[in-house]
Amino acid sequence: MYKLNIKKLIITLTSVLAFSVSSASADGHIKYSVTADNVAEYSAMLTPGMINMFSAYPDTFRMDVYESGGRCTMDSDIMAISQSNGTMINDNEGLELPNMGQIPFPDPSHAQHFVWNYRMFAGSVSAVDRVQTSARVTADGAITTGQQETTISFPVNPNTKTMYANKNIFALFMQKNLGPPRSAGLVTLVHDFIDSYMQPRKAWQYAPATRRVRRAPDISYDSLTAAGGGIQTIDSYGGFNGAQDKYDWSYEGMKKMIVPNNNDMLADSTIENTFTPNHPNPDVVRFEEMDVHIVHAQLKPGQRHLYASRTFYYMDGNPGMLLYHDMYDGNQDLMRASYQTTVQGNMGGQGLEDTTCNVQGEYTFDFATRTYVGTNLFGPAVQPRGSIYNGEEKAVSFYTPDGLRRYAR
Repeated sequence: MYKLNIKKLIITLTSVLAFSVSSASADGHIKYSVTADNVAEYSAMLTPGMINMFSAYPDTFRMDVYESGGRCTMDSDIMAISQSNGTMINDNEGLELPNMGQIPFPDPSHAQHFVWNYRMFAGSVSAVDRVQTSARVTADGAITTGQQETTISFPVNPNTKTMYANKNIFALFMQKNLGPPRSAGLVTLVHDFIDSYMQPRKAWQYAPATRRVRRAPDISYDSLTAAGGGIQTIDSYGGFNGAQDKYDWSYEGMKKMIVPNNNDMLADSTIENTFTPNHPNPDVVRFEEMDVHIVHAQLKPGQRHLYASRTFYYMDGNPGMLLYHDMYDGNQDLMRASYQTTVQGNMGGQGLEDTTCNVQGEYTFDFATRTYVGTNLFGPAVQPRGSIYNGEEKAVSFYTPDGLRRYAR
């Protein structure tokens, strides 16, 4: 039900013989809207996942397209050291870089360069202290919300003050679930490494039911996130994270597409206003036209993953934000689609330059269950307090199993 096959998508996209655009209006006003009635005119600029949203929800799904609200930027210190490409090593699972903390590939020429650039973008800050919100909406419109208190250190950042002996550490991540009640009190500690060929991810969890800290070897790949409502995999958290070794990667080119961008309206919209049945309220989701790089991942023979293939859509330029992610099953049918919304600056927090790219939220749609979830939701209307970037760093001892035990209790 509501599944679209890749072959059918190719036919749909290549059959578009003409493309019409409504006359542009002033900045801040809608140029044109894409609806189920006119989606064929714009299908060449849409992902298969977004085309299927019109098929699944023809009466309510809409994309309002605005004039460009300006491009976000990278931190100026990171741009200053990002002058030349690094090198992928260890079957493309590791990096050798001219400068620690740089954009790995300021001039990308390989499919995985885009994956690496986006993954390492998180390290453009030295530390994060935040409480993010999540919301799950079932087919009947019922909303379940949660919050997660998260602390992260990025030793790869050139401004990080805390010293770590292991130079392969990319991120030290601690997250406490504050709700919903069924997951409240669950705490997860992750040591994420740059080169997963040399050092696979390590994780531990504290469960309030047992009051014990245990290793959590399944915090990777297609295990499910605690906040993702049963439809978000671990490696889809943050758009995509972790090892790339299960897939063969190919670059499918660049084209102009309709993408979510400058989504301040979402940051200022309440959960109740945003999370309407089947998809976020179209009145508060802002789209623009932008050049996008398309990267496809095909599961390698003999490997296992819930998604047999995936297609990622990255913003042109630096930092190359991930905008869309389409996920397919073993029959090459579209299972899920997601988009990631972006803003510029702090969203009521502190520590970023005014034009620095920042994620407002991740929205994942499951076509079989007609359920969707928003995770990593940020903004004045959905956070109890603003996020702090590049602030005080936690001691090394905080990111240990003993530190996890102390923090959980």
